[in-house]
Amino acid sequence: MDQLTPAERAEVESHLTTFPELRIDLREIENALEFFAKTTSLTAPASLKTKIMDALKDDFRTDTHSGSGTWRLFTFLFGIGLLVVGYLFMQRNNQLNTTEQELTALRDTCQTNQQRLNDRLNTLQQLTVPENRIIPFTATPGFANTDIYLHHNSATKRNFISVRNLPSLPTGQTFELWSIKTGQAPARMDLFTAPADGLVEVQYIEGTDVYAITIEQAGGVDSPTMTNLIGTVAVNGQ
Repeated sequence: MDQLTPAERAEVESHLTTFPELRIDLREIENALEFFAKTTSLTAPASLKTKIMDALKDDFRTDTHSGSGTWRLFTFLFGIGLLVVGYLFMQRNNQLNTTEQELTALRDTCQTNQQRLNDRLNTLQQLTVPENRIIPFTATPGFANTDIYLHHNSATKRNFISVRNLPSLPTGQTFELWSIKTGQAPARMDLFTAPADGLVEVQYIEGTDVYAITIEQAGGVDSPTMTNLIGTVAVNGQ
């Protein structure tokens, strides 16, 4: 909408270059604005012109032999004009009421998209901080096609899992993340499915030696099913 300062425009263009995924969100906002522009247009019905012309012809024939024909024609045209203005005003008023509702919904959608865009940008920025480590999960033999990475940051104490390929989940099952510490039983963590944008934030547990992922029934379990272990990643001693 050309409402940004040069500095703000440069910042947006820089983010779009650094994080191409943001272009999807930008396109959604553009589509929403285009939809709003279309809803505000108003066109008179095609039959209105025909009705007016037919009425004029009938009135002209009636008044041809009357001395008051010109005045009656003027009065008739004036009345038709009022009817047209009234009709268009009523249509516009109805459309404005509808448009107001659509605009409210559109505003809410834009605000939601803006918040999602801000959250997405914040997440992507977290992956570029200097303390961030990118560590690949080691897939188990039964799930050799697993291709995922852990973005581990001991300074900010945040973990993100980046997904390139995960096994297909049977109906009623989910992925479960585990924290494993030396000499302790695995501690259950997050439940998740394959994220649509390929990135999911998970818990950070201090002192974890290894994070592991298994496939479990929906709702999770208290102890990992080792036959469904798809991969592990060591975060200590590196």
